[in-house]
Amino acid sequence: MQQFKWLIATGVSLMLWCTIADQSVGQMPLSQSLSAHSQDLFRPYVSVGARPSDNDVRLHTDMFIPLLWDESSLLFADVRGQFADAGGGEGNWGLAFRHLLEHDWIFGLYGFYDIKQSGNGNWFQQGTIGTELLSYRYDLRANVYFPEDGSQSAVAPTAVISNGNLVVQNNEERAYYGFDGEFGALLWRNPKWFDSEVRGFAGAYSFDTDSANARQIAGSRLRAEWRSYDLPWMGLDSRLTFGAQYQHDAVRGDQTAAIVSVRLPLGTDRGRSRRMCYMQRRMTDVIVRDIDIVTRATPTAGGQEAALHAEQGFAIGSVTVVDANTQNVAAVIAGATSDTVIIDGAAGDLEITDSIALQDGQNLLGGGFTVRGADTGVLARFGTPTHLHGMDDSQSVIVLANNTNVGHFEIDGGLHGVSSFNGTDYDDLSNVHVFDTDVQMAADSGFRFAALDSASSIERNQASDNAGSGFEIDDNLGVVSQNTSQGNLASGFSITSNSGTVTGNRTLGNDSYGFVFAANYGEITSNESIANTLSGFGVNYNEGEISGNESTDNASSGYFVNTNNGHVVNNVAFDNFLDGFWFEDNYGTIADNKAFDNFEDGFTFNDNAGTISGNYAAINSFNGFIFRNNFGTFQSNISEQNGSNGFDFKHNSGTFTENQAIGNSDDGYDFSYNLDTFTSNEAIGNFNDGFQFYGNNDLMSGNRAIGNAEDGFYFAENNGLFDGNYAEGNFDDGIDMIENFGTVSNNESYDNLDQGYTGLNSGTSINNVGSGNAGGDDF
Repeated sequence: MQQFKWLIATGVSLMLWCTIADQSVGQMPLSQSLSAHSQDLFRPYVSVGARPSDNDVRLHTDMFIPLLWDESSLLFADVRGQFADAGGGEGNWGLAFRHLLEHDWIFGLYGFYDIKQSGNGNWFQQGTIGTELLSYRYDLRANVYFPEDGSQSAVAPTAVISNGNLVVQNNEERAYYGFDGEFGALLWRNPKWFDSEVRGFAGAYSFDTDSANARQIAGSRLRAEWRSYDLPWMGLDSRLTFGAQYQHDAVRGDQTAAIVSVRLPLGTDRGRSRRMCYMQRRMTDVIVRDIDIVTRATPTAGGQEAALHAEQGFAIGSVTVVDANTQNVAAVIAGATSDTVIIDGAAGDLEITDSIALQDGQNLLGGGFTVRGADTGVLARFGTPTHLHGMDDSQSVIVLANNTNVGHFEIDGGLHGVSSFNGTDYDDLSNVHVFDTDVQMAADSGFRFAALDSASSIERNQASDNAGSGFEIDDNLGVVSQNTSQGNLASGFSITSNSGTVTGNRTLGNDSYGFVFAANYGEITSNESIANTLSGFGVNYNEGEISGNESTDNASSGYFVNTNNGHVVNNVAFDNFLDGFWFEDNYGTIADNKAFDNFEDGFTFNDNAGTISGNYAAINSFNGFIFRNNFGTFQSNISEQNGSNGFDFKHNSGTFTENQAIGNSDDGYDFSYNLDTFTSNEAIGNFNDGFQFYGNNDLMSGNRAIGNAEDGFYFAENNGLFDGNYAEGNFDDGIDMIENFGTVSNNESYDNLDQGYTGLNSGTSINNVGSGNAGGDDF
């Protein structure tokens, strides 16, 4: 909305000046002997126009307001406003006097108050004074500009090379004092062509400021204008102007602009038939001056500070800059003695025939990166983004050494985009950092390393459409973070051994696993794996933490973990073609995970000797949980609305407690034997039995079966203690056992549609109660 400020301010000013002008018509003019003709000689006009240029498009409005006049003199106000599409605007309030001398020359003198908001949002004020001589044929004018003393405001800093080092240069925007002048001449006139003429102008300008770091702006200017007067469709005193301007100076270079403006007279006598004579028209010519306050960003004295990489934080230091015009880029980089080599993309893409092999401790950056000042923290950008083409499929494009930083490249081709390949094998690396680099269409994996130590990081990179994996690491002890791997012909991430951190990464549409680990001893957290051909996550052995990940739409399981001896917690698997989670054996913790909408089971595992708790399986096509044996703790899991059983297993030889099976399409719980503790579980609204098993050989207590479509509890034999269980509202028997050889006690069975209890009691049955059962309330 700032850009309209000038139009609003100018509009208010125009209304005030119009009021003055209307009143001035009836006031005493300069001469007491005015003729009737001179009383309406000059009247206000408004002019609107546009000025498209190399840098912006400016819209402007000007107001000419005659105040006092006679046949040879005119005192008038000149009010102007403009704004630019690139931002900023300006207002000018002027007072001018023109006098017609002998021999048909007009002498003019004027002054302006100017106020500007620059495109950087800074405010400047100045005074302008000027003088002019106008005749029928010629123009001669000069202006002097006096900005407010010390006008300066901070603008965006820049990254520059100073004394061989990359530094952040803090800048200030300053208003320039100076002068300009021009000479003009009538080149052509034809009264029959809408009373048209062409005028040409040539001039010069010079502006400067007190800053020792600023450069003087001095140059020449050419302008041509076509003017048509008294246009029939706009009335007398109207004017249409077309123009073009060219100027050049060493600071701003070549500048061109077009000019178009329309003048419309104001007042109640627009229909009058009298025309101004030529010199009277010249009395109302637009005052020509610089279109705005001259401002420019200049270096702040003493404003340089060391440049640090904005995200990674290392010092850029001394730099060597190469580009597409550099001969033998690989050799230049190998011989560079600077802290950092920058491959800039301004000259175009680079074809790399030999590997760019870094030296120990060297930084390699592509253009277009952001730095921050070491002292102030201000940000600046340096260079143009860089694209490297690897031309040899047997060589990596970039080969790392220890203690190196590499980032900001787009790379295609080569054996690998970035690697530790030494020509025959892959080197182990320490303290290396690879960031913000895109590798695609490599002949093998996009990023390929042997061992990365704990001080190393691979961050914010992208690997796509590579013939191997997107990222392949033999032994990771560092940080692999916020990378993306998509459409690679092998896995998205292939890590043989991880003892570091793999976090915040994303895989999509790879032809093997999204993430695959032979062994994990570290952290695999907050990653996403989507639509890969095999499992989203494949881990042969886990002794670390797998948490907060998401796996969806993969053509196999969401998570495939052969042996878990660590923690698998707070992960999500949905819409995978096979199981949500698949484990061979669990000796650790599987907790608070969610599996839903998978096309087979929610959770599948062989044996549990650890803890499985707080997990949720819903709307999977087969079972919510399916496993062989529980030797550990299986607690507080929920299985809801799955296509088969809620929990399907062989034996419980551990603790199975506080689980819930709700609304599953078959049994809530389907197993063979309870050989240990089975307590406080619930089966609600399942489409077959709530609990179906062969036998209880230990303790089953506090379990509840409510509203299931068949029996609440159905089992062949009880050889242990079946105590304190509850069955209500089931559509067949509440508790249906074939024979009791143990103890059945303190159970409750209510409102079931067949018998409350059924079976042969060959053991002990005490304190069992029931009511409302359609087939009877006791054994």
